[in-house]
Parts: sequence; structure tokens; C-alpha cells
Amino acid sequence: MKNPFARCVSLLAACLIALSALSGCGSDAPDIESVRDEFGALISASAGINDIFFGPGLPVYPRTSQTDDKNASYDEQTGIYYWFITDETFREVIKYYDPAERVNRYAVREEDYAASGQTGATQSVLTLGGEDIPCRMLESYAEPEDEYVYEDGDPVYYDYVRTDCPYQTVESIKEKAEEVYSAGYLEQIYVMLFDGYKTDDNIIFARYMISDDGRFMAYNGFTPYFEKQTEYDLSSMKIVSPSSASSVNVEITARGTYIDYEKLEKATGEFKRVLKFIKTASGWRLDTPTY
Repeated sequence: MKNPFARCVSLLAACLIALSALSGCGSDAPDIESVRDEFGALISASAGINDIFFGPGLPVYPRTSQTDDKNASYDEQTGIYYWFITDETFREVIKYYDPAERVNRYAVREEDYAASGQTGATQSVLTLGGEDIPCRMLESYAEPEDEYVYEDGDPVYYDYVRTDCPYQTVESIKEKAEEVYSAGYLEQIYVMLFDGYKTDDNIIFARYMISDDGRFMAYNGFTPYFEKQTEYDLSSMKIVSPSSASSVNVEITARGTYIDYEKLEKATGEFKRVLKFIKTASGWRLDTPTY
């Protein structure tokens, strides 16, 4: 006769195994509520790092003036050359060359002039690009000066990072990134960002580097990996297997561009993504990209 106690123990063990499988994570993995705030803060902070690494990058001084010949448009109907100047007061100023008087003139769209709170400028209508533009004429407008004019001796493939940008060295970027991402993840990224490398038929330029005279520069041939980053529903986080006390996989609802593996094509919408977090001496860090 079988021992009924042994049978109960066996049944209990089977139940525990089943429950463990259903729970989706290791028994020593943290409870999601104990790490939700820290994980959420890392995901939110990663967006800024992603922009520096894979997105638009650090702000640089533009290569050309807003109103040089390269940026001019030409209206065939009126025979007028014109430019658009970004302006703090009026949002956008239209500069155009008056061929009759042989002078440059400046105008602001009616709605931009009204939004500026300014008064008194003469009303007019400009015909540019086949469009009649109600506007106000600016009789005494001073164009903003270029903050930096590149010279022949400046690097061709690199633009100078703006001096008012908080990141002026490779080390300053690394310091910020290492508050968010794990050392293992960053190691492979740093080669591309700061060293560059050569393949059999191509040269991959470092995205950021210091010039010979000590100025911080950004590679101007980089194509961003994304137009808009993935967004996350932080309330949907759920720990899944395999997870442990020091390595946690989190399933989270995301919205953005993803690969539809059934159709083998890119799609945009809501999907599930798994993000990995590693526990370090300095706290939790993301071990997977989030863009």
C-alpha cells in the first residue's frame, strides 16, 4: 500500500512546479511593485540617451547661413528669390529680393505677426510659390547673425557641437549613459559612437570626436535610426521568465514601429516588448535598447 503522505507530497510538488511555470519568473526575482518606479525611471531616461546615440544627436552649429545662395528659393511667376528665416519674435520671417528696387525686403505672415503682439506694420500680399500670402512688411528688420561660420580648414564630415550643449566631451556622454544602460550593452555601442571602424568595403565614422584644437564634433553624415521613439505604458510592466534576483526580464506594452514576423514587414501600432534589466553595484540598469 502506498504511503498517503508521500502521495500528498508528490501532488504538492507537482502543484508548486505548475505554479512556478505559470508565474513566468524565477522564485528569487523581485516583485514588480518593488522595482516598478526604478524601472520606469530608467525607461523614461533612456529616451534622451537614445537621441544622442541613434537619433538627431547633439545640437550643432549649422553648416550654412539661413539666407545664403544654397537656401534660396525662386518664384518663376514673379521672378523673385526668397528665403525663410527662423525668428524668435515672429516665428518665421520671409526675406525676398526686390528686383525693381534692388534691395532685400522682409515680411511676416499675417497670423505670425498677430501672434507676436506687434502692431503698426504695413499690410501687403506677397505672391511666392504660387501662393498669395497676406503679410506685414518689416521696414527695419535686422537678420540674426550666424553663430559660427565654417572655414576652409574646418573638418568636412564633422560639425561643431554647440557650446551651450551640456555635453562637450566623450566622457560626459558616457557618464550620463552609464546611469541608464548596463556596461555590457554600452561596450558595443561605444565602438560605433566614439571609435568608428572599417569593414571590407566601407568606413564607419565615429559619431562624436574631439577636433585637433579640442572642440567637440558630431559626424554630419549619420542617418538617424528612427523618426519617433517607441512609447511605453509603464503601468503594464510584468516580470517574465527567465528572471532572477539580479537579471529581470519585463514584458511591457509599447507603441511604435515593430517587425510583424507573420507578414515579415514593418508595422506601426501597439505591441508587446521584453526589456532586460541588470542589477549592478550602482543599482538597476537597462540591458536592452528601448528606441
